[in-house]
Amino acid sequence: MRSADQNFAEKDIESLDWNELLNLKRSFSSYLKQLTNDIIEIETSKIQSVNNKIQSNTDNLKSLLGRSKEIRSSIKSKNSDFLAIGQKISQSKDFLSTMESRVTNETEDVLIHTINVLTKSLEDKQYATENEKSRISQEIKDRSMEMEAIKAVHTIKQGLNQLNQQADAFKENIKQLDMEDIKLNNHINSIRIALDALYVERRKLSDERSNLLDSYNTALQKLELVNLQMDKISKVRRQRVQMHGQYISDSAILKVKEEAKRKLESGSKLSFEELKLLYNDGD
Repeated sequence: MRSADQNFAEKDIESLDWNELLNLKRSFSSYLKQLTNDIIEIETSKIQSVNNKIQSNTDNLKSLLGRSKEIRSSIKSKNSDFLAIGQKISQSKDFLSTMESRVTNETEDVLIHTINVLTKSLEDKQYATENEKSRISQEIKDRSMEMEAIKAVHTIKQGLNQLNQQADAFKENIKQLDMEDIKLNNHINSIRIALDALYVERRKLSDERSNLLDSYNTALQKLELVNLQMDKISKVRRQRVQMHGQYISDSAILKVKEEAKRKLESGSKLSFEELKLLYNDGD
């Protein structure tokens, strides 16, 4: 709208003739049409597109935040379970250490053979005195306790192995959850950055729309002034008079008419032509 604004800024609108005003009106009309198209494009296309992206990113962010919350809750629960297993492992190791102190260097097969031999000697009464009988019975009990200790050690080791496997599984699971949470947080941060950029873009579009609306209102006011001046010229053309044998321009007649009004208000004497300009067509 450069040419129309320049004409408006550089010249008094009342000095423009009909053709100049008509060109100016066309320029303003074209400019207003372009402004209208630009405003509509921003409102129905650009801002709507940004709003859709904001909504999509916001929905995605809510979903990711929900998943991240679930992961953190799962990690907390698994850490608690992992801690409980760690305590069981510690207790099992302490018990294993106690039981291993009771185990001799003899193998289970040797102990079984010894118990069987001693039991057979009791059954066959292969003892000379009651003291010897008691000694054999006690030895059978001691060997049996050593057998139970060996069995307990085996059982503890099996349980400890299972606990270690469970602990390893928890550690791996927690590790995987931590990695997923890190990826989620990176994605969440990326979406937040994208949302910030979208909000900035929407504010810029809103500012641009506001500026366009201001330009539209200003141009519309100028167009109204142009139309008003053209209406004045149209009225003058209907009451054009001949002065000193020549026809004067529309703008000159308007100036004469304004001067006549001022003279009338001040009480100065008016010429016939000035009176005719003031009072023709009810003006």
